[in-house]
Amino acid sequence: MSDLVTLDLGNSRLKLRRWRVRSGGAPELAGAATFPAGPELVAQAVAELERAAEPAVLALSSVAAPAVEDALVAALDLRFGARFVARPSAPIELAVRFPERVGRDRVFAALGAWSRLGASALVVDAGTCVTVDALAAAASAPRFLGGAIAPGPALLAAALASGGARLTAVEPRPGVPALGRDTEEALRSGIVVGLRGAVRELITEIGREAGLETAPLVWTGGALPLLCEPALFPERRNHVEPELVHLGLLAALGHPAPAVP
Repeated sequence: MSDLVTLDLGNSRLKLRRWRVRSGGAPELAGAATFPAGPELVAQAVAELERAAEPAVLALSSVAAPAVEDALVAALDLRFGARFVARPSAPIELAVRFPERVGRDRVFAALGAWSRLGASALVVDAGTCVTVDALAAAASAPRFLGGAIAPGPALLAAALASGGARLTAVEPRPGVPALGRDTEEALRSGIVVGLRGAVRELITEIGREAGLETAPLVWTGGALPLLCEPALFPERRNHVEPELVHLGLLAALGHPAPAVP
């Protein structure tokens, strides 16, 4: 038995997952912790890792600011040495103009979708940003075809509050009506209902352009409840996977996706 740790460092938080691996079996989720971005993030992550048995391997996906990523990489490299894989290689073809510029979260989310389905899919990740990406099956390795990046609900709310002199900051909520009857309701409608419409259009058009009009949809991200209630595409196969980036990291380390509980 050996333990693995996967780390997903985004713009607003670090998600740490512990996995237990038994010989011949798929990893099992054994622990989880989340830390908000801030000056204590690195110390909190290292302290959390030292609370349990030392992992055999640690792997990181990061889209954070370079200074934040570099600080975390330096601390983990110092503490865990060769057991820490700062930038794992992903067995996926990046069929885009500038492969080196594709966010690692998008790469590992696509790889996680492949490890779960083994088939073409459209991958929707709703967080600080909302990404919709096309993943195509191929003979040698899955192909990441590209996609779209849109502002997430928190970014939209902040932009409205800062860009309008008489607009207030609101907290986006799932299930809001389209017909807002005061300014706050109207703002929430524009953010939530508008974003849901944008995602619906992106899925439709990206699917059409990529030849994946009937491909299953794989959903992940902390803002997912704002997009999936009600379901955008009830006629298609929908898979919700909260740990999608972590599944991609596991796949990069050579491990199959854990069984669905």
